[in-house]
Amino acid sequence: AKAKGDHLVSGIMNSNDDDNEENSDLALPEERAEGWIVLTGDQVVTHNNVILEKPTSVDEAKDFVSRYAQSPPRTVGACVLTHIPSMIQVSGVDTAQINFSESVAGGDLIDKLLEDGAPVLDCAGGLMVEHPLVKEHIVGIDGTEDSVMGLSKDLVITLLKELKEKLSEVSIE
Repeated sequence: AKAKGDHLVSGIMNSNDDDNEENSDLALPEERAEGWIVLTGDQVVTHNNVILEKPTSVDEAKDFVSRYAQSPPRTVGACVLTHIPSMIQVSGVDTAQINFSESVAGGDLIDKLLEDGAPVLDCAGGLMVEHPLVKEHIVGIDGTEDSVMGLSKDLVITLLKELKEKLSEVSIE
């Protein structure tokens, strides 16, 4: 998330410094006394300490899901806030664990999701916890559903408070 944030902020700063057409769509629309906050994030799904990417096939998605009955997958999400123009950054990580019932390995969940039009092959780990067909197999989540879905609201709020504090310290000096 930090590398993505640094790249995005660099593009924004370069687009504001010159007439670089490549980055013109990143330019800030107007000057603001309080500045801007850029939020970047990234998330991975892990299972038994292995990162699970988006499945490359239906068979791989079925394999992922069958493993979830044996041990729960986890999501690890990172978030970086960058204040422009001060360039002060704060960052944090949030994790969640999704506990599935053994029924998740029943064999036809992926097929049912595909029939329903769910983007199984576009989701890291192959599942979306917010989908009703998946929810019926979830025993519980250690963490928050928004964290599992990709961005923890609690983490963002914590980082906004931390950034506000850091900005107030700079203003005093």
